[in-house]
Amino acid sequence: MIPRTHLAVAAFFVVAMHAEAQDSPQALATAVVRQWSSGSSQDFDAVFPFGGGRDEFTHAAQMGRRGGLSQVIRDHQDHAVLAISGIPVVDNSGDAVVGGRDFSGLYAAQRNGGRWALDHKIPFDSIGRISAQDLTVQVRPDDGLTVTDRLRVAVLGPNGFAARLNYRAKIAAVRAGNAPARFLFGGGLLWIDVPAGSATITLTYTLPVDQGPNATNSGCFLRRAGHVRSQYFWHPRFDFAAEGNETTFRIEARIPSAYHLTTSLPQSDTIIGAERVVRGATIHPTFALTLVYDRDWRVVTDTVGPLRVQLFLTPEFRPSASVVAAELRSVYALLSSRFGTPSAHYLAIVQSRTLQGNGWQFATNQIVVAGGSPQVVSRKEDPPRAFLGHELAHLWTQGSGAAANFLQEGWATYAESLILGHEFDSATVRRFWDSEADTYFRQFDGKASILDDPQNSGVAYAKGAWIFRMLEAALGTPAFDSAMTNFSRQSLAHAADWAILADDVQQSAHGAFDARAFLDPWLDRKTVPSLSATASGDSVMLVQQAPYFVLPVTIQARTSTGSERRSLWIAGASAATRFDGPAADPQVDPDHVLLIRR
Repeated sequence: MIPRTHLAVAAFFVVAMHAEAQDSPQALATAVVRQWSSGSSQDFDAVFPFGGGRDEFTHAAQMGRRGGLSQVIRDHQDHAVLAISGIPVVDNSGDAVVGGRDFSGLYAAQRNGGRWALDHKIPFDSIGRISAQDLTVQVRPDDGLTVTDRLRVAVLGPNGFAARLNYRAKIAAVRAGNAPARFLFGGGLLWIDVPAGSATITLTYTLPVDQGPNATNSGCFLRRAGHVRSQYFWHPRFDFAAEGNETTFRIEARIPSAYHLTTSLPQSDTIIGAERVVRGATIHPTFALTLVYDRDWRVVTDTVGPLRVQLFLTPEFRPSASVVAAELRSVYALLSSRFGTPSAHYLAIVQSRTLQGNGWQFATNQIVVAGGSPQVVSRKEDPPRAFLGHELAHLWTQGSGAAANFLQEGWATYAESLILGHEFDSATVRRFWDSEADTYFRQFDGKASILDDPQNSGVAYAKGAWIFRMLEAALGTPAFDSAMTNFSRQSLAHAADWAILADDVQQSAHGAFDARAFLDPWLDRKTVPSLSATASGDSVMLVQQAPYFVLPVTIQARTSTGSERRSLWIAGASAATRFDGPAADPQVDPDHVLLIRR
């Protein structure tokens, strides 16, 4: 599951006439959280006129809702800032924070005619930035965490600093510099009263970690093994794709010496007394860390090119460590030969026995995490997949902005096609692309756009992979490889959005290719092109239904001399091409290199 960042809503919303009176900002905050906790959908809509939070309200109504903060943090004559939070009642505390984050946050409120109403949600990254986090963590297997987090932040205005933190955290102290700081915490929302400017905030807390058995994806601590992922919100952060959220990390984590531990960063460890002490630091800025521990791992250290590789696997893990290492070497060599060597110098492949299910689950920072025992690294049978290769491909790109999932997951899915072609054959690759197209049309066509999918519903995987494939076909492989090599280098060095990719593509393109005109409709629209062709004499007319895309199209037709092909660009309702004589039976995109309706 991945993340949504709210933009300020410019329109002013008037509270419905039947709503309870909100004659003060505190009354408004209280009413909003009361309706979140126990109100009807109609009453909640009357006090909370924002789409994302209403969606969460509807979903959470099936499970139950719990209120959090409902307090005024700044009160002016006709406007105020409110801290409002709440969570759904679900099995895992990390999932609860995720499930309430579109509702929970800071809100601007306005008074109009004596009545107060919410005006807009205030993005965390508009009031503060995190530049560094220095974590000291005690990991207690089968229990939880004790954390001291020193955050270097920039507070951008008069509204203090706010972030998300797992609602089960028990905060012992909050200090700004050397002095205690006033703070509010509840429902997964943490607000600290600090003035504008640079500040060092030190936060000390304990956090019990859920033990399952249900919903263990975000986090689960058992005696033999455990993990907390980024979405557990086990340390303060803004969200999944918020600007100002990526920061440098340093961590010192301690665990009983019988256990091994990974911090998801390049790390070293040593035994001091009865403890294993693990120290890690980021290679490039990131938004969150993942912790995984296990008492039965056999740690193997190796090198692959410039990478220091560590395998944290139990002896029973399948595929075997030797098969995993061979796949890593093969994928690393293949992708490096086309897109350059990624800047990372460390990679760990980690088995998490507390993740539900068996499979290659996710990549984060410098680790790839497998749940249980995945059995295979790739599969030729339908639908073909390069499971481990997908996660390894994340070494080459990071992404930011509204299309971050496209730049990461779409890219990694595209890379699977290259790996499958290298390991199997072209027929396997064709079946892979047919499967991705089928997934897109069954699940996402007309329903979701990539730019409006910060929660990562899945459209960025299938449609995103096809965009990279079509981009390669439009540019030619050498120019595509050059563009992706440049984007890889930039995205690993600093925040890079799809506009950076478009600039890299434009620099590598030949002729009159317009990278932004090509990419924008694929990212922005919920549909794909609908194309058809008709023949009249030696002319073939290619027709595109609105909305229009800009793309190169191959048309194949029968003539008196046999089968002929023509290539042309279409940018509007139609485009025409001529053949060497009367044409019949025109076929659009005969090689199926475009994701289109036919």
